[in-house]
Amino acid sequence: MAVVEFKKLKRQMMLYRIVQTILTGLLIVMAIFFQSRFVALNKPELFMRSIIFSMIIQLLLIWPVYKLAWRDAGVEIEGNHPDLTPEQQGALRKKRLIGDMWKFCGVAFYVVFVTLVPDAKKSVGTIPVYAITIFSFLLTCLLYFQCFNFSAKKQIKAIT
Repeated sequence: MAVVEFKKLKRQMMLYRIVQTILTGLLIVMAIFFQSRFVALNKPELFMRSIIFSMIIQLLLIWPVYKLAWRDAGVEIEGNHPDLTPEQQGALRKKRLIGDMWKFCGVAFYVVFVTLVPDAKKSVGTIPVYAITIFSFLLTCLLYFQCFNFSAKKQIKAIT
């Protein structure tokens, strides 16, 4: 049995931690921006409503995002075995492609949703929709990266 090294996966996990830090900073900046917009409109209660709706959306997305991250981490771990046959490599490539398609569809959904929302200058009611959408997008990205790192650590621990 060959010894499996997880150097590439551990680098990927470190990169994901850095991305999480950047996304957390961006989330804070966007929260400050939207809070100031709501205060300028004399509707500060909309900020908390946006946060609450974003959290509800996250509660709905926890399971699918966790399953995708668990699957992606498993694919990365399987790809670290040194003695993979060309058929196994092809199957892993197909699994990665399917995972990437799911992630692309998630990002495309948020981009299309934001593009289809009417301009915020025309209606005050669209600002909370923008806030909820942007908060949900950033929180979903953070959730995926956290779930991936957790899943990868757990699966590596089970193997070693």
